[in-house]
Amino acid sequence: MEIAARFELKYVLTLAARDALLARFADRIRPDTLGGPGGRYPVVSLYCDSAERKCYWDAWRGVPSRRKLRLRLYGTPDGSIPAATFLEIKHHDGSAGAKRRVLLPLEQAQAFVNGGAAPEAAPAEARIVAEARRLVADEGFRPACVIRYDREAYRFMDAGGREQLRLTFDHGIRCRFDRLSAQPADDGCALPVLAADRCLMEVKGATAAPYDFAAHLSAHGIFPRPFSKYAESVRQHGATPALSA
Repeated sequence: MEIAARFELKYVLTLAARDALLARFADRIRPDTLGGPGGRYPVVSLYCDSAERKCYWDAWRGVPSRRKLRLRLYGTPDGSIPAATFLEIKHHDGSAGAKRRVLLPLEQAQAFVNGGAAPEAAPAEARIVAEARRLVADEGFRPACVIRYDREAYRFMDAGGREQLRLTFDHGIRCRFDRLSAQPADDGCALPVLAADRCLMEVKGATAAPYDFAAHLSAHGIFPRPFSKYAESVRQHGATPALSA
């Protein structure tokens, strides 16, 4: 499955600023219930990187075209959100991004990113698996970090009820660099990536953000900034090899 290219902006803001934003646009913001009841759900990601931390340094350098390989796990212990594991390639190209992903059994996905056999895939997904295989086999990508957070997802609507933006707020972002396998709703991450009173807002859409939404952010001193959960986890807690030429 390929999710079409779209702009993606990131903001670090306080929980109070998040609440004020949701209150200001309460008549136009709807929970994205595709992710679960109320649009709230845990997310666990197993990020892969080379031994030289290629992904980390590419983000640090601001390389315009770069790829991340990860497993993304959904699901809750009570089963209200069924368990699901996606092998994902996130491709950044300037300010735009596209995500390609394949639904796989967890054990098969983890074996693959550890250098195991490529999984069987339908023709439409075979090229995604082949792209991931190149990262694993040719660039030496292997599991490097587990990140867990809680997400609130919303749809920002226009007056006619059409979706204009997708908003997500990630809080409780935590990581680990040992035990490099993961489970849905994994609670084994203890290293904090953001302060407890902060969250990461991601704004995604196909066109520009509505004027009143952008004006609210500007008036409250909320501006976009580069932020990679993986790169920030490595910067704060992980060993970073020297930058190669």
